[in-house]
Amino acid sequence: MEDEAKQLAQLSAQLADPARATMVMSLMDGSSRSAGELGLTANVSPSSASGHLAKLVNSRILTDVKQGRSKYYRIATAAVAHAVEALQIVASPGTTALLQVARSSLNPFSFARTCYDHLAGKLGVEVTAALQRQNILRSSGKGYEIADHGPVWLEEMGIDWQQLTLGKRPFALQCLDFTERRHHIAGALGAALLIRMVELDWITKLHVPRSVRLTTKGRAELSARLKLVWTENGMRSLTNPQDSA
Repeated sequence: MEDEAKQLAQLSAQLADPARATMVMSLMDGSSRSAGELGLTANVSPSSASGHLAKLVNSRILTDVKQGRSKYYRIATAAVAHAVEALQIVASPGTTALLQVARSSLNPFSFARTCYDHLAGKLGVEVTAALQRQNILRSSGKGYEIADHGPVWLEEMGIDWQQLTLGKRPFALQCLDFTERRHHIAGALGAALLIRMVELDWITKLHVPRSVRLTTKGRAELSARLKLVWTENGMRSLTNPQDSA
């Protein structure tokens, strides 16, 4: 227990510095960036950026890959990204007024964004809830498993879910959403769903890190396939399976 506590303290210390925390947060979209880019993002000198990045790599929060003369950094694993998102929830203000602003339909980042390599925001949690209402997925411990209608639905989406279960990455995890305080799907399945939605032009990635836009085609397909209901303010939250009938 003492060794585990020491390791946790050492790891947490790496995110205690605002510059390092900023660098990590800027990579939460799953991208890779150079030391120069990350230094500008964190507003530190090149020498300071190199020092911070070395600490983050040594602590296995980030990993680096050399391409030509340049070195690029990214989040080391999906588990790291999941932990950072969880820390955001703990660190963020919890007052009702601030949460209402964060969840406002005027805030597109809260409506739809990525959390590392899977869909988050209100859209992410509503898609997750709809998959359960339609008996495609069901909760299982801290994750999700395939339900009765899951195999056919996922195959129609072009997702080889059986292959995903054979990989080293957890199949489908429950990830507590930063703004919604409800779960969206992470893990191998969450990543596969986002990839297919982008390939099918249901979702478009924007230039702003982590920001995505739901397309008109995406609205129509999610309405037809998952019975999601759209309103002038964005999306109606359905909490009762009978509501989607």
